[in-house]
Amino acid sequence: MKRTPELFEKIEGYLTKTLPKEELIAFEKEIAGNQELKQEIEKHRSLHQIVSDQDTLEFKEKLKQIGDQVKKEETSTSFFSSFWKIAASIVVLFGVGTLLWYSLNNQDHTSDLYAQYYEPFPVEDISRGDGNVALQNIMKSYTQGNYNDVISALEKYPDSLKNTQLQLYLGNSYLNTKQEQKAIIQFKNIQKTSQYYENGRWYLALTYLKQGNSKKSKSILKEIVQYNGIYKENAVKLLEALK
Repeated sequence: MKRTPELFEKIEGYLTKTLPKEELIAFEKEIAGNQELKQEIEKHRSLHQIVSDQDTLEFKEKLKQIGDQVKKEETSTSFFSSFWKIAASIVVLFGVGTLLWYSLNNQDHTSDLYAQYYEPFPVEDISRGDGNVALQNIMKSYTQGNYNDVISALEKYPDSLKNTQLQLYLGNSYLNTKQEQKAIIQFKNIQKTSQYYENGRWYLALTYLKQGNSKKSKSILKEIVQYNGIYKENAVKLLEALK
């Protein structure tokens, strides 16, 4: 199935119940026999729940500004009145579907890059020699990819929020269980004074990348390049890929 702004406009009309009756009937028949189209519609449903994305907010603000300008100029016969009405028409006709078209295609691109660059923070033997069986078991679960077990254990583990390494393990576990917002909190809490500060910034950039927020990801990646540490080379490559 080819993604086009026209298709996205139709999906938006379907979800917002604004399609004409005949188009709605025909589209529902198409949906019933097209699994790929069903999946595309579900992506749109998910996007409707996202209100924090900066690009979406900026788009909505621009739309509001155009609407306000049209109201101011609606009694005028000047060239500028016509210009704003045309601009508003373009936004209304192509805005929502086109925005989602670019958003979803960008999301596919960032998802591919995330899969290419993401590797879990490696396990370091932080419990060696201290006889801490509980911590050793947590690390074993982490190595085996049992991230829900790691989360359950670390959320209860004494002083886990004060141990930078444990913050990285917990953040990665959140990241691998679709709890990106919690992962962001963990990575942001790693202070500049920590030897793992750069690690935290790298995984923060990847978390934003996974969310499809390339703007925030690029901002963090630029910091990493300036930091000039172990992630500099990958940060430069990823920035280039995000252009």
